[in-house]
Amino acid sequence: MKVKTVVLGLVSVVVLSGCQTMQSQRTTQAQSANISRYVSEMERRMNSKLEAMSAENARLQQQVQQLSTELRSINSQVAQLNSNMSALDVRQKKEITQLVNEVNAKLRQVGTQSSSSGSRATVSGRVHTVESGHTLSTIAQAYGSTVKAIKDANNLKSDVIIVGQKLVIPD
Repeated sequence: MKVKTVVLGLVSVVVLSGCQTMQSQRTTQAQSANISRYVSEMERRMNSKLEAMSAENARLQQQVQQLSTELRSINSQVAQLNSNMSALDVRQKKEITQLVNEVNAKLRQVGTQSSSSGSRATVSGRVHTVESGHTLSTIAQAYGSTVKAIKDANNLKSDVIIVGQKLVIPD
């Protein structure tokens, strides 16, 4: 009987342990199913986020391409404006040079007319050739004369004189 009791005790332990193992197995299977559902949900969310990021990336790439095109266009316009400004600058410099030459020619003509007028025959004195930086005032001081006397002797209506012009300085 003792053996029976021991065997019965052992069988009960084995049976009860088997029940506990089956219970653990069911719990493990339930946990595994929960983990599997969680992993599937996370995978679905990650795929959704990946799709959204891919769409955003495509939109940003298109925007970068558009901005690059606009930048090339603006750079082209700036280059064209620079070219136009350079051409305008050259043209203006030519026009200014031409105007200066015309004014100088007119001044020489006026100076020649005033130098060759008939009043010189009645005025005696020295002849002075105008150099750069000379004014009627400095010439008058150098010769001990007056601006009015030099203007009268040369029939000058203004104080404008030009380089190379010959002036009679009255005595």
